[in-house]
Amino acid sequence: MEKKDKTFYKLDKKYLSQILKRKKISRAKFAQMLSENGYEITLDGITYWYRSESNQPEDYKNIIIMAKVLEVPVNKLAPMNDNIKSFLQNEKQINFRYFPDIYASAGLRTSSQSEEVKTISVHENFLKEILNIPIKKSYDIIKINDDSMQPILSNGDFIILDRSKNSLETISNADIVIFRKNDDLFCKKVHNSEFEQCEILGTLVSKMAIETFKNFIEVVG
Repeated sequence: MEKKDKTFYKLDKKYLSQILKRKKISRAKFAQMLSENGYEITLDGITYWYRSESNQPEDYKNIIIMAKVLEVPVNKLAPMNDNIKSFLQNEKQINFRYFPDIYASAGLRTSSQSEEVKTISVHENFLKEILNIPIKKSYDIIKINDDSMQPILSNGDFIILDRSKNSLETISNADIVIFRKNDDLFCKKVHNSEFEQCEILGTLVSKMAIETFKNFIEVVG
């Protein structure tokens, strides 16, 4: 399979040009705006996209930055290709458990609330290319409730935890651990000995900002 068949999105360059024209943003200015927001690119880099139909940003995280800078929907700027639907039907599908009403606190205690669970299915390429985490089938998604672990975690971040690492034998002092104490959930980086009276739910392996999570749901919904 060629690389282009594995790409699950396609930059809509016509739409991008329309937005830049409407907002009166030159390509040079757009390159500057992107660089200031974490996507290092030059005017030549943007011009390169228009030289071939297949040319576009290779990292989907940069598509998200572009959409945020332009204040446009990610799925309009770079619609998902139809082939992602077939990817989701094969044996390489990975399921996440998502708990929409559960929050873990990085500071003060937070009650776990309702434990309603939803299943989100993605192709394993999504884990490698977007989330940059190992291919496993033991991931859960919950939300963070405060800012006490900045810059690592921010209030409202969606975190991905590996529930296979749920014992003192499987975690290290370098891990950020999600654990339950009584009816409260916490997300902290602490020593193993502090978990002896707690239920360890898993360790943090990745995070997503709200904008990324919204698009993540659109991808697989």
